[in-house]
Amino acid sequence: MSSYKLMLHKIMGLALISCLFFSAVLYPRPVQGAQFVCPSSSLRVALELNLASAQFNVSEGNYDLVDYITQRVIVSGSGTGKWVVAPRGSANIQVSYNGSPIQGPVSSLLILRQKDCTKLNIFKYKNKRYRGDLLIENLNGKLHMINVINVEQYLYGVVGAEMGMGAPNEAYKAQAVVSRTYALYQKEHPQLNYDLGISTQWQVYGGYDSEALAGDRVVKAVDETGGLTIYYDNKLINAFFHANAGGYTESAENVWYLNLPYLKPVPTPEDSYALRVPQNGEWPAVSYQWEKSFTYKELRDQIAKWNREHPDERINVGEIRELAVSRQAVDPVTRGYLSSRTQSGRITQFDFIGTKGVKSFFRDGIRPVLGLRSTLFDLYLDSTVGLWNAFGSMDVLGQTKDLVAVTVDGLVTKLNGNNDKYYVVGADGVKTVPKTFTTVTIKGKGYGHGLGMSQWGAWGMAAGGDDFRSIIEHFYNGDRRDGRLQISPYQPIQKF
Repeated sequence: MSSYKLMLHKIMGLALISCLFFSAVLYPRPVQGAQFVCPSSSLRVALELNLASAQFNVSEGNYDLVDYITQRVIVSGSGTGKWVVAPRGSANIQVSYNGSPIQGPVSSLLILRQKDCTKLNIFKYKNKRYRGDLLIENLNGKLHMINVINVEQYLYGVVGAEMGMGAPNEAYKAQAVVSRTYALYQKEHPQLNYDLGISTQWQVYGGYDSEALAGDRVVKAVDETGGLTIYYDNKLINAFFHANAGGYTESAENVWYLNLPYLKPVPTPEDSYALRVPQNGEWPAVSYQWEKSFTYKELRDQIAKWNREHPDERINVGEIRELAVSRQAVDPVTRGYLSSRTQSGRITQFDFIGTKGVKSFFRDGIRPVLGLRSTLFDLYLDSTVGLWNAFGSMDVLGQTKDLVAVTVDGLVTKLNGNNDKYYVVGADGVKTVPKTFTTVTIKGKGYGHGLGMSQWGAWGMAAGGDDFRSIIEHFYNGDRRDGRLQISPYQPIQKF
């Protein structure tokens, strides 16, 4: 029991046997008030949180519904009937089966537990099917629905959902090892009453439905890499990954406030493989290169929406006059800006400049403000012009509303008077330029934060003949092959 996380209360007494992934797993017998103890071979995956009620049913196989704290079997061998649960105060759960209330006290923890793990057992929640057990917890008067599942079975529902259909086998294997490492790292560093969620905030988990959709190739990739995880300097890594790096990954300190030796920039020309596979609408080409435009009104509407949803990060700069970006790299030690640019070209600072001041966003916090796919982009304002100055260098101006011109007679005058546009003669002829921008265009590359493995880069590398070990060595150790990175069976941390 030394590998179990004991939460809030000491677990005492006998052990009851439950099965996960064709092997016996020991669930310690809890005492009144204890929290659920996850077996060392499984994960706690939050399917949904903070509910006023929930319903579920058994889709295949046999389950017992058990009061986890008292170990009272509420119903044995539950079939295809429908369960409805709701919190009763903050310490109990109200249960009904096929419309009939269950009599007797029920504590704050229930578990729908498999009777025979040598057979396929599946429960259904929110019209999705899942392997493993279902833990129902009343936490402060709200229900948390948590799938307790063996790590390998969990990966069956992750790898295809994350890597996509039709990927090369070695790309699936790379994803299996990376996703296993990521999941077990979260288990080793729990911050909540669960280890993982099911969305892209964690990694996408679609349960048995995703497993069935992905087919045997995904299951085979998981099985053939069974237990393998990534270590760097003998420590399990936090194996971040993303959809597409746009040609170059980035250092962690230029994206988040981290300095990790296994998250450093590497070139990934194979990201362009997303352009070569069959397209489903705009996907996956737009994961590699994309464009987004705002009129001035659309930008104001976007800012208003952001301000409503993020009152602590409001953009209150008056009338927007200009947008500006910086690509300065961050010192991994001091966290201050360096004079050099980020190696990938990613933006590290985005400024909204207005009549009442400046509001800045930094690193990966830039993306959600304007709904951008990555921070690897170029910004174009239709008001931007370049002017040669007296020192022989060019000044780039995003707005010229207050700019004046000196005529041949020495008169100082506004550009084209009080009109909101003026004329510029350049190498490509005469064009009309607004004094304050009316449209902003953002042309970018990549999809995601840009750290660790690029999934489309892994596709391209696998299609070019690289195996999963080479793919992982490339993204998490820059192809150095110096022994600092190891791909080896998982070794649980011993906790006493």
